[in-house]
Amino acid sequence: MAARRILLLDGSSLTAYHWNGGRIKVEGEFSPEPVGIEAFAGYLKKHRASLFYLLADTGDEGFQLEDLPYVQGSDRAALLQRRLSQYFYNTPLATAIPLGRATGGRRDEKILFAALTRIESFTPWLEAIEAAEAMLAGVYSIPLVLAGCGPQVVGAGGTVLFVSLTHGGVRQSFLDGGRLHFSRLSQLATQSVEEIGRACANESAKIYQYLVAQRQLPRGTTLRTVVLAHSAQMQALQDFCHSSAELQFEFIDLSAAARKQGLKDPLNDSSADKLFIHCLITKTPPQQFAPARVTRFHKLWQIRSAITSVGWLILAGCLLYAGKSALEIKEVMDRTDTIRIATGADTQRYNGLLADLPKINLTPENLRALTGRHEALQKRMPAMTPLLTHLGRALNESPRIELVRLSWKLADVLDAAAPAPGSAASGTSAPPAVVPAVGAGWAILELEGQLPLVMVSDQRAQIELIENFASRLRDAKTDVRVLSRPFDIESDKPLRSASDANKAQPAAEPKFSLRIARTL
Repeated sequence: MAARRILLLDGSSLTAYHWNGGRIKVEGEFSPEPVGIEAFAGYLKKHRASLFYLLADTGDEGFQLEDLPYVQGSDRAALLQRRLSQYFYNTPLATAIPLGRATGGRRDEKILFAALTRIESFTPWLEAIEAAEAMLAGVYSIPLVLAGCGPQVVGAGGTVLFVSLTHGGVRQSFLDGGRLHFSRLSQLATQSVEEIGRACANESAKIYQYLVAQRQLPRGTTLRTVVLAHSAQMQALQDFCHSSAELQFEFIDLSAAARKQGLKDPLNDSSADKLFIHCLITKTPPQQFAPARVTRFHKLWQIRSAITSVGWLILAGCLLYAGKSALEIKEVMDRTDTIRIATGADTQRYNGLLADLPKINLTPENLRALTGRHEALQKRMPAMTPLLTHLGRALNESPRIELVRLSWKLADVLDAAAPAPGSAASGTSAPPAVVPAVGAGWAILELEGQLPLVMVSDQRAQIELIENFASRLRDAKTDVRVLSRPFDIESDKPLRSASDANKAQPAAEPKFSLRIARTL
């Protein structure tokens, strides 16, 4: 962070201070003669990396209070610039301080126009600063600093005349509701306590008459007047400052106020220069007098600092991301080591299992190839599900038939030796044969079923039930043949009655067998 240095300019000389953590150190005093300007230029080059604040404590100040219509944007900037050029046409060190808007009417905006009117006192110092390309944050005045820290010292309510002592003299600043309206510096010749006391009393009375004449203070109002003084000189000043119907004097200990603001250096007298310098750094006013041409190197420093800060933030983000990535990589490596150990253990266990298996003449490569061929064959093998589903539906529709045995196989051609139902023996016409496609095979189901025992004596019912079951199975895709029946019906076999059959052997469930074939 850049060092902070304050250049305090009064009517006779410029004093350089170094501020560091609430402590203020004098580094040099320069006169406006050429020798002093040259020494000041050397001081600027020596501390070129520092940030400078020019604080003016002169009596050449101007204040104008005006109510303006409330506008925004470029119109407001143009209006304020025109008013500044009208009030302070001979100096570029001018600024506008907004004091808020009125509560009634058209709600005009109250603006305090302030300027440092004697530009000749600032020109050599500003030229030296610009030639040295020093980073000047701005040109400020004691009233601008008082506008920020004064309400914290005297309180923000009501109208207050704040009297303070600086190296330039006795300053009277009028605050209304915590906002600066007017300030005036009365120079002193000897800086004695008696002169300070008389100046506080006499100048406060003059300021009161001026405020009444400017209608900033109603007649007959008692103005609260706060004097900032050192505790060692407070009693002597009270002997000169007596309260009246117009002025009510109050005294505040300067050392206590400085400690409250965070100033660490002790104060030996009633001069509040160090307090105002400290408040300038800690509570920098938003307005300043310098034109943009003089503060351009400070703007460049701000841009450079912003870019550097963004760079550091990006670097910090990259480091955080790199740390997170490193942790993730470590976790992955740990998991990899764990998996590697587990893989080694599994490999050892697998090798142990292989060692315990019976020895065969088939190598692992040949076994792997054989397994692959078997899996390929399994994928090419047609499923028996459609044919079994077809059989299941037919069995559901023929509950009197009980399935005893079932076997299946694949064949390139059907066995033509089996007699077909509807042959000459059966006396019925043969159904049209199913013709497979070229190169297609057959999925064959051979089933053995049995009929109810009550049908053992009714051969005609057995034939009808079997034929109906075969007809239910037969369709355009399915070839059905009866392989065997519960009894022989060929012409060369003798017929026997049911009573003869029963006498010959005990009754048993009539059984039959079918072959069901479907093209692949």
